[in-house]
Amino acid sequence: MKIKKYKCGFILLTGFPNAGKSTLLNNILNNKISIVSHKVQTTKEKISGVININHCQLIFTDTPGIIQNRKYKTKSLSRSIQDEEEKVDLNLFIYDLSKKIDKKSISEINTIIKNFKKNYLVLNKIDLVSKDRILKYSEILNSQINFLKTFMISSKRRKGLKFLLNNLIDQIPERNWKYNGKIQVNKSINYRISEITREKIFNLVNKEIPYLVKIKTKIKNEEKITKVYQEIFVNKDSQKSIIIGKNGEKIKMIGTRSRIDIEKILKKKVFLDLTVKK
Repeated sequence: MKIKKYKCGFILLTGFPNAGKSTLLNNILNNKISIVSHKVQTTKEKISGVININHCQLIFTDTPGIIQNRKYKTKSLSRSIQDEEEKVDLNLFIYDLSKKIDKKSISEINTIIKNFKKNYLVLNKIDLVSKDRILKYSEILNSQINFLKTFMISSKRRKGLKFLLNNLIDQIPERNWKYNGKIQVNKSINYRISEITREKIFNLVNKEIPYLVKIKTKIKNEEKITKVYQEIFVNKDSQKSIIIGKNGEKIKMIGTRSRIDIEKILKKKVFLDLTVKK
């Protein structure tokens, strides 16, 4: 009788802002664990999601995107990479095909991938560009950067994800699983629910305010409904007024959108109470 050998792989997601890393992670896991927003740098912390396929465990880590800011890159980004490089089996560099390629971006990609032994190029948003552009970008990036393989996907429309996953499974090493079969994310449910509301604030509130807010979440489970109480902390009264909006319209929109996503995670009807505090 053949003994089943377990495999476990640590996979890092890197890329420029808005490349689609968070959407890719959420859709691979079929579960919302990371913020998705058109604004840059919305992911504050590294978030790991886990998927088990037969005898293989894939552990994906979504990191804050690379931004064109020397001070940030020399501190936060380098520290983020140093934390991960020793345990990364594969680094997926996600590139947004709708963005232009220039010498600066190629140099920055090279700076990132040299920290890892195995690097895959993942060309994202194939649904938004022509086939000619996809092939051209693949040729340019692979001619100047040492990627082992290239994948074409649309993380939003889930195109190419199954093929990508199958290739990752082939590449990850044989080792015992890090997590038991039930865990899917390394963050608490309170953290994830706080992040859902922070995402809605990012998508509905302009300027720098979403970057400043902090959210505390308390959950009270009852028989037929789960009550979620969230305190949204801001620095100034003016910020408080913007989040609440005229006649409370803005906070109402934030709450409605948050509640829908929270109910999907908790799989229960939710009463959501939002309070904005300074």
